[in-house]
Amino acid sequence: MRKLIVITVILAGTLLSGCDLLDIITGGGDTGGGGTGGGGIGGVNFVRMIVEYDFSADVLRNDTGVELHGIFASIGSIGNLAFDQATNSYVAQTPLGSDPYVHITITLDSAGSMITYLNAFRRMSHGVGASWERIDQIIAYDIPYDRVEGYNTFYRIDADDLMWAGLERVEYKDWFKPEYTEQDPMYRMVDPTAAQTFFDNDPNRYIEIEFQQ
Repeated sequence: MRKLIVITVILAGTLLSGCDLLDIITGGGDTGGGGTGGGGIGGVNFVRMIVEYDFSADVLRNDTGVELHGIFASIGSIGNLAFDQATNSYVAQTPLGSDPYVHITITLDSAGSMITYLNAFRRMSHGVGASWERIDQIIAYDIPYDRVEGYNTFYRIDADDLMWAGLERVEYKDWFKPEYTEQDPMYRMVDPTAAQTFFDNDPNRYIEIEFQQ
């Protein structure tokens, strides 16, 4: 509710002044950060996106069964961002077969006040000797603008957003190689499409997207 009131006030002021919200949150289009990622909404030169989320959900552990498990991921884009002006979408993708492999697509509304679509996927090795492999994916809708810190812009959903229901899917798999595989992992979300229910029940839940200039 707190953030809804803030956003309503900002939007009202935006309509009265005739400015885009993105002009306000980026200081009138001054990119300042010297990025090289190409133009975006309002001419803002974002060069990196970070998708971070945290909540607890039912996870099937291969050897002991179902347990409530923390699902935390921080998925950062790698390489240049591509911006599609026709759809207001940013895309970052590493080459197929790379480790980590990251593919992020984020679509904003025309004013930059809302992320209307988010799909972030990452597959990577980790652990000593890259002995583990992990997959994370989140698909979500309607994540509002939250704040600016320096030259970075944040969109966020957390426990204050009581009526939010935009979480379509969260995938989590983690396995030790070679004993386990993607098809038979050590850990996996019991039902990736039921993530919204678990997200709603976690008082410390959040999804946050950071655009860096």
